[in-house]
Amino acid sequence: WSYKLFSDINIYIKRVEGDTVFLELAIKETPSLVDVKVTGIGQKKAETLLKDAEIKKGVKVNESLIANTKNYITNKYRKDGYLNTKVTIDTKIDTTDANGVDMLIHIDRGNKVKIDKITFEGNQQFTSAKLRKKLKKTKQVRFGRFWKRSKYVQDKYNEDLVSLIDFYKENGYRDARIKSDTLYDGKENIDLKISLEEGRKYYFGDIKFLGNTIYSNQMLAHLLGLKKGEVYNGVQLRNRINDPKNPDA
Repeated sequence: WSYKLFSDINIYIKRVEGDTVFLELAIKETPSLVDVKVTGIGQKKAETLLKDAEIKKGVKVNESLIANTKNYITNKYRKDGYLNTKVTIDTKIDTTDANGVDMLIHIDRGNKVKIDKITFEGNQQFTSAKLRKKLKKTKQVRFGRFWKRSKYVQDKYNEDLVSLIDFYKENGYRDARIKSDTLYDGKENIDLKISLEEGRKYYFGDIKFLGNTIYSNQMLAHLLGLKKGEVYNGVQLRNRINDPKNPDA
């Protein structure tokens, strides 16, 4: 059963003779995939999609496979900005194989949705306009500049959220974090709302190092560019510590 070779198994008691029970098993074998076609996208994209989804001839076709395939394709295109993607999967008995089925996958990606508006909540130290500029790959539609990129792509948006927090850390707000981000789906256009917790601003105080037997604290602080009283820059500090060109740092 765990190998998904059968879609249904029924066990019947035929007869009982003393301590012996005679059973009859009615087994329905799970059909195998004979042929699959994808419509709605180009042939090369379809071939790549089927390979990535591990849909190939001989695979056992059951409700779980169909549901997982549908979810995989839908989520794949949603990540690319096609939030209104619709996927339908139909199967029919193959005429050349008694226990085989053919599969037809139709994909309607729709249009990539655009970002109508990006708003921030909880930002006291920096204006929303300044924070929007830090989202390099996620832009809202600007009046009179419709040719500018404003499409929503989930992976790029996630990268921009990391960059946004790095901006805060570069300016001393080491505790800054995104409390939540909400997508309001308007089908063709969407709105993004980013809720922030900025925290307090930090400065470098006394700088001490542990375990340093060769270099003094002053020398190490100089190598890392650290000075007491300066604004704490967590990103710069991290990069200097991990700099492969400066192994002594």
